[in-house]
Formats: sequence, C-alpha cells, structure tokens
Amino acid sequence: MTDATVPPDRTREAAAAAMARLDAARTDPQIPFRDLAPFAAGNGGVPYAFAFDSGRAGPHVVVTALAHGNEPAGREAVTTLLEREVRPLVGRLTLILCNLAAYGASNGVDPYGRRFVEQDFNRVWSDAILDGPDRNVELDRARQVRALIGSADLLLDVHSTPYEATPFWPLRPGRTKARALAEALGAPRTLLLFDQGSVHSPTIARYGRLGDEAAPGVGATVECGLFFARTGADVALSTIGRLLRHAGMVDARTADGLIVWEDPGPDRRIVVGAPEIARTTDVRLLFRPETFEPVAAGEIVGWDGDRPIRAPHDGAVPLWIKQTFVAGEQAFMWARHAEA
Repeated sequence: MTDATVPPDRTREAAAAAMARLDAARTDPQIPFRDLAPFAAGNGGVPYAFAFDSGRAGPHVVVTALAHGNEPAGREAVTTLLEREVRPLVGRLTLILCNLAAYGASNGVDPYGRRFVEQDFNRVWSDAILDGPDRNVELDRARQVRALIGSADLLLDVHSTPYEATPFWPLRPGRTKARALAEALGAPRTLLLFDQGSVHSPTIARYGRLGDEAAPGVGATVECGLFFARTGADVALSTIGRLLRHAGMVDARTADGLIVWEDPGPDRRIVVGAPEIARTTDVRLLFRPETFEPVAAGEIVGWDGDRPIRAPHDGAVPLWIKQTFVAGEQAFMWARHAEA
C-alpha cells in the first residue's frame, strides 16, 4: 500500500478525530475533587494513614492510594473503606493516602495536573534513595510511611491511567509472585507483562522484600482505568475487596458490598515489547487503546507528522502509554498477545 492509497479511516484527519474523542473521555471529570482534611490526622501518628489491628494472627495488608495526585480512583476506594469502618477479622489492615502535596496542588479536573510536586512519589522506593541526602516533599512523605509499607505482607498500590480505559495489572515477565496474586484475585483480567522487565522500578509495590522473589511478602499495582472515570473508583474498591477476601480479612457479606465491579473482558496476557519513537511532537493515533486489538503488519495505526505509523509485524498491539509526545522519545509501546 502506498501513502497515496491510504484508506479513508486511516488518514491523519481520522486520527485527529479519534484523538479528540479520546481527549473528551479522558477529561470528563466523573470523580469530583473532595476535601481530604477529615482524614489528615490518621489514627496512629502518621498523617493520612490508618492501621487497624484485629488482635488475631494474620497478614499485614497495606493499600496505598494517591501515589500520584491526579489519580482519584484509589482515593475514593480508601475513603469508602474508612467511612464504612471496614475492619479486619484477622491480621492488620493499613490504608494510606500517599501524596497529599500533589493532590492538593491538582485542580481536580486536568488529568495532566499535578502527578507530583518535586519528584515522582512512585519512583523513590529504594533504600539508597530513601536513606540518601536529598530532601523534597515527596521524599519526606515517603519516609513518613516507609515503615508501614516495608512491613506489608500483601500490598496493593492503586493507580489510574490517562488513556487505557481497560483496567490491568502491570507486571514483570515470568511467573512472579505479583502475577500469582493478580491471577488469584481474578480481576482485572488483563495482565501487561513488560518484557523490558522494569515496570518503572523502584516502585512502592516492589519496595524491600516485596520485590524479592525469594522473600515473603508480595506487592502488586493495579491500574483502574481512566483518571476521572467513575468506573475507575469501582474497580479500585472491588480490587481491594477481592484482596481482603483473599486474605481472609472480611466476611462474605462485607466482600460482596465492596466488590461492585466485574471485569466484562476476556483473560488477556499482553507482552509489552519495543517502543515506537516519535520523530515529531505531532503524533495522532487511530486505535482505541483499551481494546488491545492486534493489527496486521504494515497497517496504519496513526501518524507522526506526515509519516504514517505502521505495525511492524502481524499481531502487533499498540499500547498508548505516553501522555505527551516529544521528538526522539517513546510515543507508545508495541506489544503482542501471549498464551495464558
């Protein structure tokens, strides 16, 4: 196929229209901003952190939300648990609202608002960084909650994304303990396996023993969908409910009240591979990122300036991960479906 014979639905104009539709969905503020001052004191000396001990043997389950200030789904889920006074039947449950500085600096509408203030809160989780000499608002907050996170037996870090409307688990390749936990919970049913192996370390879910495959304790990150989609809050609450049920911390009635979302999609295992490098800042993409739809080799999936972006091989799946486009940097990732 020559560029002169591009189908009408694969033109730059079609891509611009597709981007406009996605931007409208992305910025629809279905989860309103809320004042978190009532939760500021916490209940154990750490601001915005709540620990509840059952007095009975069991795991320490930690749920973290608002690692990024513009991701309110986890905020809604954690405050719902606090307002409903959910308490563990066994073990200890800790709920943490993390990056209040970034949350307070966000306008509550723009999903590209304040992800962080000075340093990405979800990229500081190594002892070398936390014990280092640097000081900023995110590092100070991480040091406040470090002991709570470091003592977790099961940790769920709740996030949202700017484009992927289908909830998913970002995981390392192989049969990791985080993957085993994700599969045990059963939903979301989409697993993104990053063949590059990084998944943006050092993250909360891989701090200390959580990231050591030979050590006890497991952490996982769940991506609940578009930043401000109401369903994202439902995904967050439901995933926490499944975790608490898995840990034996809540009875069936409580779990049923928390699990308000069932994943309607199929089981997917998506292996994330090579990046597509932008040549310009004018990138326009045609695909719906939440479909994970494979395309044929050579098929146009978008435009980079006047250059059509074509699938590099049969079965290629374009994943829209970048929030903005910079010439010479990754625009999105290519992936493929894998066997379960």
